[in-house]
Amino acid sequence: MDRTILDRTVCELQGRSCGWRESGAIWAGAVDGPNSIVQDVFFMHDLCDDQGGAHSLELSEDAKFWLYRELSRRGQKLLGMIHTHPEDWVGLSRVDRANQLCSRIGFWSLVVPFYAQRPWDLTTVGVHIRVDPGWYQFSDQDVKERIVIE
Repeated sequence: MDRTILDRTVCELQGRSCGWRESGAIWAGAVDGPNSIVQDVFFMHDLCDDQGGAHSLELSEDAKFWLYRELSRRGQKLLGMIHTHPEDWVGLSRVDRANQLCSRIGFWSLVVPFYAQRPWDLTTVGVHIRVDPGWYQFSDQDVKERIVIE
């Protein structure tokens, strides 16, 4: 992953969260075998009124369809979503799992704790990947082996 896109994503999530609400973004780009190459970021609040609250946010159906058309126009795929949680728990909630943006095997879902207001690194972020039976949360070792930031 490009460090600039990652830093921009987290900075925008931090600003949008304002210390009291969830915020989210969607990563898009190319799939090369087992590798996802992030090329663009779309912020949910730019796509629609995400109705971000203390424990939830929502991407409207119109925003989803606009995003799908835009990705098709660009020749890109949905790669992952990143969103904030209010505290240090970075698992996927029942609501997160039930309202997944994409069910493609290999789709990523990252969760940044404390509304992205505190310093973080990949060991404090919940990193999840869609696998055949559902979601798999990466261990610290998985993160070290699978995520490359350039």
